[in-house]
This record gives sequence, structure tokens and C-alpha cells, in this order.
Amino acid sequence: MALVLYSSNGTESTAARTPILAGRFIRCALLMLSVLSASMSMPAVSQEKPVPPQKASDTPAPLIVAPSPPASAATPSSPASAPASGAKESGPAKQTADTPPVEKPKSIALILPLSSKSLGKAAEAAKAGFLAAAELNGKAQFEARVYLADDEATSMALLYRKAVTDGAVAIVAGLTRDGATIVAREAGFLPTLALNTPADLSSADANSFFHITLSLDWDARLAARAAAAEGFRNVAIVASNASLAKRIQEAFEKEWLKLGGTVATRIVFSGDLDDGPKVRTAMEKPDAAKADVVFLAADMSVARFARPFLPQGLPVYATAQTFDPRAGAVENLDLDSVKYPEIPWFAERDHTAVMAYARPQDGLPTEYERLYALGIDAWRIVYALVGTPNVGQTKTAGAGVVVSTALVRSNAKQPFAPIDGVTGRITLDGNQFLRALPLLEMRDGRPQVAKPAE
Repeated sequence: MALVLYSSNGTESTAARTPILAGRFIRCALLMLSVLSASMSMPAVSQEKPVPPQKASDTPAPLIVAPSPPASAATPSSPASAPASGAKESGPAKQTADTPPVEKPKSIALILPLSSKSLGKAAEAAKAGFLAAAELNGKAQFEARVYLADDEATSMALLYRKAVTDGAVAIVAGLTRDGATIVAREAGFLPTLALNTPADLSSADANSFFHITLSLDWDARLAARAAAAEGFRNVAIVASNASLAKRIQEAFEKEWLKLGGTVATRIVFSGDLDDGPKVRTAMEKPDAAKADVVFLAADMSVARFARPFLPQGLPVYATAQTFDPRAGAVENLDLDSVKYPEIPWFAERDHTAVMAYARPQDGLPTEYERLYALGIDAWRIVYALVGTPNVGQTKTAGAGVVVSTALVRSNAKQPFAPIDGVTGRITLDGNQFLRALPLLEMRDGRPQVAKPAE
């Protein structure tokens, strides 16, 4: 490149122009370098049409199924306030698909005269057995809810209605005959079990009301059947003057005649010392001599005194009234060879169904311990009526709450599987639960099973 210089008079001089041109060249080169550097740092620009940004309402938040919030809780007023996907919410935990639903609790009501002065101890015994059975079986499905009644009349009727309002799925009540009668009148669509036999069943719902009893009347009928099954046909009845003994005698005799048997003689024995020889004399009369079996209706003290005056070798039947299951061998020797039906709770202590339940801790009297056993079977019966074989069978009722889909067996016409209960082998006949009992025979002062329950 030629270097041109300008002189002072304006004429161009090659020597003068050389530094000027060099400076311009350098500035031009620096400018080109800065432009090139800026172009390399800029991002590439797509030739496609750019996508406009989405609005907040175009991206919905995930759906969370949960119970409705309380009325005081703030409610979002616009979609924009909903949490974005993946956002963590604050406040109470929400019900999600991975969280198991909360099952709605169900209860079985037990209404007993626990506040009654006359019936309170008996009611406590039945309640203790009922709760012992509930603790062992079914508590995952039902809770036992106890209602304290003052009596077996107005108080119980009011509590029955309250239990229905509280949402019970079944009710157990009616410890006495009068109480069972009131329960039969109150019973509606809800499965109800009375712990005694009502005096009147005409007003009870045939599909929802049931009853079971520990009445010795039933034991007397079983004794009559056992004697008839052995082939005996002519009975001599020896009974005390006590009202309970008379009732037992009446029940036995009614069943005996129904089975085709005859009554050779009826002898009243009070337990006095002078009555012993009278029994022997009465049994020697021609009509009494035809008897091939004896039925004894008396408590243990009277029966022990009467037994030695009966003819030797003549079979004798009785009920559990005549025996104390806690009596020793010496006390029972006078009653040797006597046969009687007894509940498995006392007769078969080594039976699996009996061993499963704890014995009362406070040493209940025998009559109360029988009610304890009845309480156990009452829970088992009701659980069989309303329980579901498969606890997991449920359906969602809404708002994360589930209810059982099991069909409630509340109809007396539906089949009922027998239960090996602690008060007998339990079957359903119409609306009454019947108890088949093992037959015991006293041998050397010890009760032995002569015939199992059938």
C-alpha cells in the first residue's frame, strides 16, 4: 500500500498520508471484530411462528377426593388460586387414591338393667360375658355399646329407641320375661335378640326378633326327651313345694305326655325328715310300682335327701337345678346315677368352644356364671346374624367413607348355621334359638358325659 502525505498547502503528499490511512485501517478492523463478537453471542432465532404463553387457567390442578372442608375454611374463588401440579399443599392431609378410606363405625347395642338394685348383679354378669366374647371375636367389625337401664320396662324401651337412633346394627336386651316381652313389642326392622322368652310374641316382627333362654323349663323338656329316647314310658314324678320346682315339673310333664309317656304317680316331697319314709311308701303303691323311671324336680338339698328313699336300680332324671357344678364328690354321692342335662360351660370345660373364653375373675355365684355364659353366646349369635364373612368387602359411600356391602342376615326364614356355644349347641327354630345340651350322669360323685349334645 502507498503511503500518501498531504503538504501544508493542501497538495497531497504520499509521505503525509501514510499514518492517516494506517489509523483508519486499525479503527475499521476493530469495528469489524466487535461486530463479529456480538453476532456470535446472540441466540439462534427460529424461523417458525412462536407459541404464545399459556394462561394460568389453561393448566388444571390435580383432582383430590377428600371430605368437604369445614364451613369456616376459605374456599378458592378462581382457578388461578388452585395449586399447580406437583405443588405441596399446606393444612390438613387430603384423601388420595393411595390412602385407604376410613370405615364408618358400626355398633351392637346391649341394653341391660345395670342400674337396677334387684337385677343389677345379674345384668353385670351377662354384660361381662358379652364383652368377653366381643373382645375375642368381631371387634374389628363391630363395637359393643352398653346402655344402662334402670329397669326392664319404660327405661329399657326408651334406650331401645335411642340405640336405633344411634345407628346400632343389632340390639340385645330383655333379661327377664317381662323385659323380653317389651323388647318384642319395640323390635322393628333391626335384628333384635331377647335373653328370655317373651310372654307374648304376637306383636313381634317375625323376620327381625329372636330370643334365647336359660330357663329350666327347657332343661326339663330335654330331660323328658332323654328319658323317652332311652325307651322309658311310665314316670314317677317327685317334686318339692317350691314354685320353681312346680314349674319344672309342669314343663317336664307336658313334654312327657307329648312324647306319648304316662305318669304313674306324683309325689310331693318337702325335704322334712318325716317325708323320707312317705316317699318310700308312695313308691310301693301299685300304680307307682309300674313306673320305669323317676323324674326329680327339687333343688340340691331336697334332692339329696329324697334320692335314698327311691327304689334301687330305678333310673332317675333331673335338671341342673338339682346340682351344684362346683360341689365336691362327697356332696354328690347321694345323687349317684342321676342323669341331667347341663350347659357345656360346666359340663365340658375342656371343649374348644368353652376353653376359648376366660372364666369370671371374681368367683360369680353359679346362677350368675350361667348368665355370664349366656352373654358370651348372645354376642356370638348376634355377630352371626349381622356379621360379614369377608370383612374386606366394602364400597365407597362418598367423601372417603366406606360402608359394608355384607348382607345382614335378619330374616328368620334364612338358614342359620348351628353354633357350638358355651350354653349348648345352638340352632334356630322359627324365632327361637334352641340349645341342645349334653346329658351328664353322676358317677362316684363326679359328673360324666353320658350322651353328647345332638
